[in-house]
Amino acid sequence: MNNQSLLSQKTFDTSEPREQGHLFQRIARAWLRISGPPRDRFGSSLEDQERLRRSRILSALFPFIIVASLIAAPTAIPVSTYWFPIASLLVLSSIAFLLNRAALVNLSGLSIIFAIDSALVILIVTLPTGIRNSNIPDFDLFLISTLIGGIILPRRLVPFLALFHIALIVTLFAFFPHDPLLTEEIRVNQKGLAYGEISDAWLLQIVGGFIAWLNARSVDRALLRASKAEELAQAQKTLQEQVQQQMEQKERLEHGIAILKEAHARFSNGDYRARANLLDNELAPLAFSFNLMAERLNRIAQTAQEHTRLEQAFQQLIAIQEGVVYGGTLQPFTPTGTVVDRIYLWLKQYYQLRQMYLHLGAAIEKLRLALTRQRTLLAQLASALDQTHAEIRLGTHSPTASLDLVEKAQQLCGQVEEQGKTCLQETKQLDQLLKVP
Repeated sequence: MNNQSLLSQKTFDTSEPREQGHLFQRIARAWLRISGPPRDRFGSSLEDQERLRRSRILSALFPFIIVASLIAAPTAIPVSTYWFPIASLLVLSSIAFLLNRAALVNLSGLSIIFAIDSALVILIVTLPTGIRNSNIPDFDLFLISTLIGGIILPRRLVPFLALFHIALIVTLFAFFPHDPLLTEEIRVNQKGLAYGEISDAWLLQIVGGFIAWLNARSVDRALLRASKAEELAQAQKTLQEQVQQQMEQKERLEHGIAILKEAHARFSNGDYRARANLLDNELAPLAFSFNLMAERLNRIAQTAQEHTRLEQAFQQLIAIQEGVVYGGTLQPFTPTGTVVDRIYLWLKQYYQLRQMYLHLGAAIEKLRLALTRQRTLLAQLASALDQTHAEIRLGTHSPTASLDLVEKAQQLCGQVEEQGKTCLQETKQLDQLLKVP
């Protein structure tokens, strides 16, 4: 709550005991809710708070208007014309009450002053005998409106209000009839100059207007000083909050820098999985950029390592392949976890097929030689049989020659049988070689 609101609330403070004070404050707050506008209808500016203060004062004046009317009511019993000023005061005050409820503070203040002035004017003009000596003090009552205007109207209106009352007093005194005793007094005591009769009322208006203006001026300055003090306190509070925020920001920055330095050191030492985990920190974008860079460099390092393994695997494979090409044996291959391991399997299968092909070639060559020799032996056997047959037909065949021929045929048959066994063995070996594992 600002200082202007506190000033407006102090209007209702009392010096009664604690219990009675609480009761009076509750009653005052209830009356403010009934007679005045809600607090949220006013802003936080100095002008709005001044309007709120004057609205609260107006709310405090309405009960006194009712009390004044009740006090004046007994005087209207013997003199019925006194009911007119009392009624006008209550009616116009009710209009001021409604205007204050609508937050039209200036109009409400003018209305209540107009209500007081109207009641006084009606009181004077309804006198059946005209203005008398006893009614001259009634002009002094216009000072009430001037003093009230000093606390419920803007300061700039107070001098005009005092001048208006002076003009009103002069008009009433000049244009309404005077009692003969008043006329005689002016002629005798004032030498015919009526100014002396109303000079006190003028003086009261001038002095009262000046006092009311000074009071309004002092209130404005007090509110301005209170506003400046509040602004200074708010500025100090804001400055403290900013200092606190800067300290918290400094701590967050130091924490973020420490996290980034640690992650950078780990990454520089070869830990490519190092990351800077920062959340709700001013350096979070920098940490995100660092993590992105580290992730990319990690991928590059992994790619380089994979390329190195792949290169080593290919070098090992090339060395094995050169040994195989130049007739060497297939050397063992150390698995590398790369695609080259599959290539080695293909090379191994190729080597096995090649070895099988060489064995097949040798076996087929042996079989061919055995078949060629068998065919040669069969040709010799057939030639010997043909020769024997020819000799038998010609009758030149001798028993000794027959025996020799039979022995030779038996030898050839034995050789053919041996060659057949050899061919059978070679065929079995060839069959074994053709069975690829």
